[in-house]
Amino acid sequence: MNTKLLLRVGGVIILVAALFFGYSEFRYLQRYETTDDAQIDGDVDPVTPKVGGYVKAIRFKDNQFVHEGDTLFVIDDADYRIRVAQAEAALQSAQAGVGVSRSQVNVAAATIQSSQATVQTARNQVATAQANLAAAQARARKASQDFDRYSRLLAEKTVPQQQFDAVQAERDAAQAQVQAAQAQLQTAQAQVAAAGTQTGVTSSQRRATESQISVVQATIKQRQTELDLANLQLSYTIVRAPASGVISKRSVQVGQLIQAGQALCSVVGNDNLWVTANFKETQVGQMQPGQQVNIEVDAFDGEKFTGRIGSFAGATGAKFSLLPPDNATGNYVKVVQRIPVRIELDKNSPLFARLRPGMSATVAVDIQK
Repeated sequence: MNTKLLLRVGGVIILVAALFFGYSEFRYLQRYETTDDAQIDGDVDPVTPKVGGYVKAIRFKDNQFVHEGDTLFVIDDADYRIRVAQAEAALQSAQAGVGVSRSQVNVAAATIQSSQATVQTARNQVATAQANLAAAQARARKASQDFDRYSRLLAEKTVPQQQFDAVQAERDAAQAQVQAAQAQLQTAQAQVAAAGTQTGVTSSQRRATESQISVVQATIKQRQTELDLANLQLSYTIVRAPASGVISKRSVQVGQLIQAGQALCSVVGNDNLWVTANFKETQVGQMQPGQQVNIEVDAFDGEKFTGRIGSFAGATGAKFSLLPPDNATGNYVKVVQRIPVRIELDKNSPLFARLRPGMSATVAVDIQK
C-alpha cells in the first residue's frame, strides 16, 4: 500500500515537474530565438609585401602580439638601393642640363643687349649723317646761287675772273660735300640694317634656348618622380604590421623569394570581435537591430556573454557561396535558408580577451526587448 502511494506521489511530482519545465521551455521559446550555428568573428588582416625579393630577416615569432607598424619582415634591398642611385644620377644630369641652358640664355641676352647698343649707335650715326647731308645741301644751294650771280656779273665785266673762279671752286666743293654726306648716310643706314638682322637672329636663339629649358624642366620633374618612386619601393622592403594583434600562420622562411601581393602571414585583431549567427529565415521575422542577445561560447562552458544585434546580412549565406543555388532548373526543392546576423559583443567580461575568431557559440535573441 505504501509502495503504491509512493509511486503515485512520485508520478504526480514527475508530471508536475514535466509540466513546469515544459511550460518554462514554451515561454522561453516564445521569447527567444536561438541557434547554435554561430561563431566568433574578428578582423584578420593579411600581411602582404608591396615589392618582391628575397627575405633577409624575420622579426617575430608565431602567435606573438605585435603593434601596428612593427617590423615583421626585411627584404633584401640591394637592387632597390641601386635603383635609387640611378634615379638620383638621372635627376642630377637633368638639373645640370637646365644650368647649361640658362647660361646659354644669359649669353644670348648679353648678346642682344650688345646688338641693341650697336643698333642704337648706328641709328645715331644715321641721324648725324642726315644732319651733315642737310648742311652740305644748304651750302651747295648757296654756292650754286652765288655761282649763278657771279656768272652774270662776269658777263657784265663787273667782277674779276679771279673772284669768279673762287666762287666756282666753292660751288664744286659744296657739291662734293653733298655727295660725301650722301655716301656717309648710306653707310650708316646699312650698319643699322646689319645690326637689326643680328639682333633678330639672337632673339630667335634665345627663344629656342628657353624652349629647351622648358623641355629640360619637364625632364627634371619626370626624373624627380622616378626618384620618389624608387625611394618608395625601397621603403617597402621593410614589411610592417598593418594592425595590432596576434600574428599567426607564417608561410615564409629566411632566404625565400617572395612576390608582391603574396600572403606571408596574418594579424588577428582581438579588440574588435563580434558573433556571426546564422538564423533560419523563419526566425528573423521579429528580430531587429538593438535587441539583446545572450551568448554561450563552447570553449567556456557556463560562461555567458551579452551583446546586441548590430545588423543583418544583405543576402542569405547560400547567395555568397561559390555555387549559389539556381531554382529555375525544374527540380526545385524548398530548403530553409539561413541569414547571417552580426551581433556586437559587450567587452565587460574578463574572458573577452581570450576569445578567438572561429570559436563556436550558441546565441539566444530576446525578441521582446
